[in-house]
Amino acid sequence: MMMSSWRKPIRSTGLVVGLVMALAYPSHASPGSAIPEVKAETLNKAKIVVPKDFTAERNVLLFSFGRDMQAPTDAWDAALAPDRDGTAVQVYNMPLIPNPGAIVRSFISGGMRGIYEDKALRDRVVVMYVEEKTYFPALDVTDKSAPLIVVTDKAGIEVGRVQGNLSEALLADVRKLIRK
Repeated sequence: MMMSSWRKPIRSTGLVVGLVMALAYPSHASPGSAIPEVKAETLNKAKIVVPKDFTAERNVLLFSFGRDMQAPTDAWDAALAPDRDGTAVQVYNMPLIPNPGAIVRSFISGGMRGIYEDKALRDRVVVMYVEEKTYFPALDVTDKSAPLIVVTDKAGIEVGRVQGNLSEALLADVRKLIRK
C-alpha cells in the first residue's frame, strides 16, 4: 500500500521551525542591513516598532543582555548625552530579554520603571522581549558579555557597531559612526 506524501509525519520539525524563523527574522549582515523589526514598549508604556518608528537621522541603540549590564549601559547613555538631541541623534537603551510571557514581562517592566524614575529617560528605554534563538542571530549577536552599540540611520539601516564597556576609544568610534 502506498501512502501519499501529505500524510507522512514531518520528522524534521527543527528544520521547519528554523525555516519559519529565518523568514520572520532575515539574516543580518551588519553595516548596510536593516536591524530586525520588533514591536516593543518604552518604560512609559508607549508602543514603538523598532526601527520603523525611529525619527532621528542617527539612532544609537544600546543593547544589553542581562541585569548585570545595567551599569555599563547607563554609563554609555550618560557619555552620549552631549550627542543626543532627539532630532539628529537619539540614543535608546534597549535591553534584550528572552520573552518570558505576558505576566512576567509586566513584572520585569514594572521593576525597571522603579529603577529608571526620570520620565525623559523612560521614553528612551525600550524593553525588547524577543525570541533569543531567532532575534539574536538576526541582529548578528555573537557575544553577550558586554553591551552592543549599534548606530543606524532613520530607516534602521546599520551604519556600524562597537561592543564593549565604555572607554574613550570606543566612545570615539561611536561618535565617528554618528557623524558618518
